[in-house]
Amino acid sequence: MTTESDRRLDADLLTRSGRGDAAAFAQLYDRFSPALYSLVLRMVREETEAEDVLQEGFSHIWQRAATYDSQRSSAFTWAVMVFRHKAIDRLRLHQRPERNLGEMAQPRHFAETDDASAGEPAMRELRMQVRSALAHISDEQKQALELAVFSELRHEEIAERLGAPLGTVKTRIRRGLLRLREALRHVS
Repeated sequence: MTTESDRRLDADLLTRSGRGDAAAFAQLYDRFSPALYSLVLRMVREETEAEDVLQEGFSHIWQRAATYDSQRSSAFTWAVMVFRHKAIDRLRLHQRPERNLGEMAQPRHFAETDDASAGEPAMRELRMQVRSALAHISDEQKQALELAVFSELRHEEIAERLGAPLGTVKTRIRRGLLRLREALRHVS
């Protein structure tokens, strides 16, 4: 059962994440990931897909946490909606592959707000913290994480590109994220 103090903590962690606080984001991940993974797994019905959606969802939350409005919903409800949309997008991608190729060639018809100038100092500091933390993970983990996060490749695609077994890639990403999170706790 979620208490009012839990809801306030979640909102605070999300707000701090929106300001680039990696330690708050790590704590938010620890609090939310089990329930969100279960939700996504029920929707996509495949562990690999659920793991990919979990990764995409938390990447989205990290990038868009500053847009969270505590007056509109609880932090967890906001996260559930993000993950629900990511899972639906994943399901649609697999249901209509022939249509998706045409959609990808079309320009997007929505406006993104330009938060870059307002958040640039915080982003510079965050980049320095992440670079410092990356020194604490192995080259194999770093390579797998970069392909997953920056190239947005699925685990299967990473395994193919690296010529490594799928389980090995998943382990590298998971261990890399854990070591990165631990390193970021010491940097922050």
